[in-house]
Amino acid sequence: KATGQNFEKVVKNILKSHPFTIEIAKYYHIPLDDIDNNLEIEICNLDGEFARGNGKVIRIDKKLLNKDFFNKNFHFVIHEFFHWLKRRSEQLFYFNDPEEVQSFVLQIVWLLISGKNLKTINDEIYPIIQNHFKNDSKSRLLYNEMLEKANNLFNIYKKTKYK
Repeated sequence: KATGQNFEKVVKNILKSHPFTIEIAKYYHIPLDDIDNNLEIEICNLDGEFARGNGKVIRIDKKLLNKDFFNKNFHFVIHEFFHWLKRRSEQLFYFNDPEEVQSFVLQIVWLLISGKNLKTINDEIYPIIQNHFKNDSKSRLLYNEMLEKANNLFNIYKKTKYK
């Protein structure tokens, strides 16, 4: 039975070495070192919850810790690990956050509503997006997708504006 720091070490070793969790981390572009450097695992009393995470810490209810935790209850760690991966991915790469992407789309719609032309919008918005990429073709692709969504919303706005 693993407890305390030993428990954290065992959990992290599983997360860094199991083929399933390695592939998930790769998919979200999270280096395995981040598990050691940016994730804490705690055992605590969660008052009826099995596990909880916040993007930095995965907390496991102490009631789950029995001699068979790693066979019967490790799936709770996997659930919270996925949340951690998503949040970490959003921290490391700005545009993995759908809310951020939608915010840019709405910003472009507002500029269109305000009468700005596409060149002005491109000159103002694209450099912000481009700054987050190493590959210009990927930044251009994302910007074009945002622009298409913005145009669709703008067209809906124009149709309903005069009714």
